[in-house]
Amino acid sequence: MWKALRSFDVVMTKLQRSGRQVVDQPPLPAFEWPSRDTVIKGFRFILGREPGNESAIDEHARIPSFAAFRKALLGSEEFRGNYKVMFPETYGHPSLTMGRETLAFIHLQKTGGTSLRTMLERQFPADRRCPIRGDKLYLLSVAELGQYDFFSGHFDRCSLRFIPRNHIKTIALFREPRARLISFYRFLRSHPVRDEFANDRLMRLANELSAEEFFETAHTRAHVGVYNHYLIALGGSYAWFEYTPTALREQDFSEAMEEAKRQIRALTAIGITERFSQSVEVIWHTLKFGTPPSIAAVDVTDKLSEVDTRFQRVDPVAMTPRLAEALSELTKYDDELYRFAVAEFDRRYSAFEGRRA
Repeated sequence: MWKALRSFDVVMTKLQRSGRQVVDQPPLPAFEWPSRDTVIKGFRFILGREPGNESAIDEHARIPSFAAFRKALLGSEEFRGNYKVMFPETYGHPSLTMGRETLAFIHLQKTGGTSLRTMLERQFPADRRCPIRGDKLYLLSVAELGQYDFFSGHFDRCSLRFIPRNHIKTIALFREPRARLISFYRFLRSHPVRDEFANDRLMRLANELSAEEFFETAHTRAHVGVYNHYLIALGGSYAWFEYTPTALREQDFSEAMEEAKRQIRALTAIGITERFSQSVEVIWHTLKFGTPPSIAAVDVTDKLSEVDTRFQRVDPVAMTPRLAEALSELTKYDDELYRFAVAEFDRRYSAFEGRRA
């Protein structure tokens, strides 16, 4: 952003020197309350999205000045997460934090992970939570990553190698693979295909196609969030699958299966979506976080339209023979990994129950 502003200043200077007339722009209304239109435009320009609902607009319109409104958006965790690489700050040497306790939640998509992440992040100060939610940790410097103690995002196990720590505690949640994929489809379908979602091809396809058609489409089937997601995230990497899909052999997938199982066994704590409350109990006990908090579902597809009026309610998806056939190859490896994860959770939960008795 700052480079863009400097470029704009350079252009304006050149225009003035060339003798062309430059129309003076009115100063920003720094000491006026932001109007409804200003709030909407501010969200679009700074955060790249719509405000979401009238409540968000009203809340920001009550900020006492335009300058304070702008500062609130630029200083928000969302902005810092989206544009972190644009802040060339100086940090201490990463060796100074190598021994700090660190937790990484590998957020496998559509497993109830947002609810768990919301609960986990309360255990860490705001400035110790990495704001990067997606698979972009590699874009930050080692020194910058060293400042954080809690990482949570849709990243794969390879991303953890970028975090400068001697030891990283890890967590993952697992959900029955077919149910996960149907939830993924419904989540995409609930989104509008405009505003910040306008260029998302998967969302467009989900809005245009039935579940059967969506999962039969080549673009969908090649997506890392769809094709055996657990295998790729834990046994390989997103880049491994995205950049070499045609070169991968059956042997590569077999080796990835063994690695994924090793990673599941190595998880510090594990959870099963269908047994969420039990999972929270075991996770909190394992991490010595004390009494588990009350559970509040977050980012639930059927509730999105109540939070943001742009979203639409989506009908349930029935499992038809055609849909089952479309999903069979997409869950070929994940079915086995899910059963493996459930068995590992059962073993740990039995030990937890035995200690509690």
